[in-house]
Amino acid sequence: MTEVAGIHLLQGLDLVATPRRSAVARLDSEGRLTALDLASSDEEIVALVGGMDVRVVAVDAPLHVPNASGRRDAEAVLAWCDVAAFPSSRRRLQQVHGGLRGEALAPSLEAAGRTVLEALPDQVLRQIAWERDHPADADAIDLLAYRTAWVGVRAPVHRPKGTGRARPDGVIAAWRLLDGVLDLGGWAPGPPADDWAVIADAARVDAICCAYAALRHARGAAVSIATGGPPLTLPADANLAARVAQTLRRLREAGAIRI
Repeated sequence: MTEVAGIHLLQGLDLVATPRRSAVARLDSEGRLTALDLASSDEEIVALVGGMDVRVVAVDAPLHVPNASGRRDAEAVLAWCDVAAFPSSRRRLQQVHGGLRGEALAPSLEAAGRTVLEALPDQVLRQIAWERDHPADADAIDLLAYRTAWVGVRAPVHRPKGTGRARPDGVIAAWRLLDGVLDLGGWAPGPPADDWAVIADAARVDAICCAYAALRHARGAAVSIATGGPPLTLPADANLAARVAQTLRRLREAGAIRI
């Protein structure tokens, strides 16, 4: 099995020139963290990935957005599955982030035949938390029981909202979840010396989440939802996989989605 990479992409184009950074993480096939770097420009991100022997890359940003307004079909599916996701449209991304950085970056990441995916770090953390009590390889439980239990599971709130303050307690909680399923090689968030240090660690956490999503995809332990471009991948157990499949089937039959 090949190594994988995850990218936390700082989407706000107005933030690229600030101390906030994107982050790139690499995992080997056994789930060991072998690289974790911060980056500013698209060129730095592409250079970091290009220097890694990885075949699968997951990014926490929309990589293909065909719709001018509203939301993508993939996000409609997620909403019915009680998985939170930013409703992406070209207009909204332009208004909120100043552009579509992920879509512009995707072709460079796909070079050399890499498989490129979208990932949702909060879903990754939530799935890890769920699987502490419901092993990924266990049979699915009753759908109503699953829905009731699933809505009670939440990912730690670990990143600032917009230009808000850092959340050191959330970063530690997210790190603990990842440390339970991966060999992080001794990496841990540093002391909260200032907001910028904690925000950088939140970016690193998101990059590791994306790398874990790519690893689960490579292991066949994830589900993918089409976007018209790079698919959205979700680490999944039998419960989430069944619910996504059921939702896709129902929405397609109703003519509500085109994916």
